[in-house]
Amino acid sequence: MKAREGLIGLLDNFFSQKFGKSLVIKGKPGAGKTTFALGYLEGILGNTPVCYLSSRFSDDSLFESFPWLKDVSIKNREGGTQSDLTSVSTDSLQKLERMIEEGQISSSLNKGLILNIADLLPDIRSIYEFVDANYGNNPLIVIDSMEALSEKYDMSSLTLFSVLHSDLVEKSRANIIAILEANENQKLEYFSDGVVSMDYYVDADFLVRRATVEKLRGVSLGSTPVYLYTLKDGRFDPFKQNLIIYPETRITVEAGKPHEEFEVPLDSSDLPKLTPTGAKSIPLGSVIMFHRKDNSNVVNDVVSLVKNNLIKNAISVGRGVIDATSSSYETSRILVNVMDPETMKHYITAEKSKRANSFVINLEGKSIVEDFPNDVIDFFMSSSSRPNLYFFSTDFLMFTYGPDFFGDLVNLINGIRPTGATIIIADDEYYGKISHYSNLAIHFKEVSGYALMNSAPRISYAAIPEYDKSHWPDIKLFDIV
Repeated sequence: MKAREGLIGLLDNFFSQKFGKSLVIKGKPGAGKTTFALGYLEGILGNTPVCYLSSRFSDDSLFESFPWLKDVSIKNREGGTQSDLTSVSTDSLQKLERMIEEGQISSSLNKGLILNIADLLPDIRSIYEFVDANYGNNPLIVIDSMEALSEKYDMSSLTLFSVLHSDLVEKSRANIIAILEANENQKLEYFSDGVVSMDYYVDADFLVRRATVEKLRGVSLGSTPVYLYTLKDGRFDPFKQNLIIYPETRITVEAGKPHEEFEVPLDSSDLPKLTPTGAKSIPLGSVIMFHRKDNSNVVNDVVSLVKNNLIKNAISVGRGVIDATSSSYETSRILVNVMDPETMKHYITAEKSKRANSFVINLEGKSIVEDFPNDVIDFFMSSSSRPNLYFFSTDFLMFTYGPDFFGDLVNLINGIRPTGATIIIADDEYYGKISHYSNLAIHFKEVSGYALMNSAPRISYAAIPEYDKSHWPDIKLFDIV
């Protein structure tokens, strides 16, 4: 089986160790604990003996999503002829029997004569038989959930877990995944070899699903053992954390598709997912806000990547771009390495300087309107086709013109609307002051090292860099549901 990465790869390493291991998956209802556990089983099915013990009233809904589960469900094994246990350890199970018979442990099972506790715990007996039949093959059992199973037999979940851990994990080298309904059970978690906590919440209109690896004995977790994930289509899918690395040699850019005269194409990333209708273009004169809810490196890198893709695709078909942002120098450096020099004439930057350059607008820094008059814009865009793209960032405008740039910016936008679309990269402190001028606001937020994007409350996407055949990065948006 091909080595897997991320959280799933960590679990593969954890369960492949020489001795058996136990893993606790905890979290509030709806976090996806069962989906996570069954998804992991599905990934190792065929290479590892697995079984699933459910305390649910009915597993029919699970069988619809995971049809193979019927074949490994303990419920479907119950009622058969019991076999002798020849390899698996039953020391702790027998000790539990004696303690219940002697009244040392309170349980509904000690009401009356007990001859063999295993006969009164058919599902537990089935687990032992499963481990015995697959002894030496690192079998994996999922118990869903420990609280429900312990309640069924009127004993503490810690007692039951200790018995199974001692007999099956420590002495018989089996692996166990125990699902907890509670957010915390310190004593039980202490005895387990691994703990993964799962949670979901809404943070500033972003839905977040987060899995945190609290411990995995014998496995190095790295510096950030936190993984965001989605439950789309009923599957647990943790997101990757890919680095953004730009190529440093010339790339081939595919020709863009023809566009309508009064439409500005969004030939970048999965941006159409963030438009109200999913359209691949926006009307001429539109104003888009890239709202940075925080100024983390992760957010800045993703905002720059989305911007760089819009610019790359625009100038590759001869459309004009004016870039008056704080990241224009870095964008220029990246594009010079990869783009044909002929296309770079369509990319114009702006800076507060006096140096002579036919591709740079020199700014005086007194007034936006004075620095970007129509005749200057027309001159620099004269060799490019429309619609143009105009990029501004609030940090650049603040640095160049001071805090009172808003009125002039609005006047400038009104003047250039007929010639293209405007993208404003707005920091959180300025967004509220100018957001009402936008036709579309795209929000960027960092959570646990991931960049999230959305344009509507509680609809969130993980922004994950992916690479094309030229090794050029772009953003792929994955729904968080």
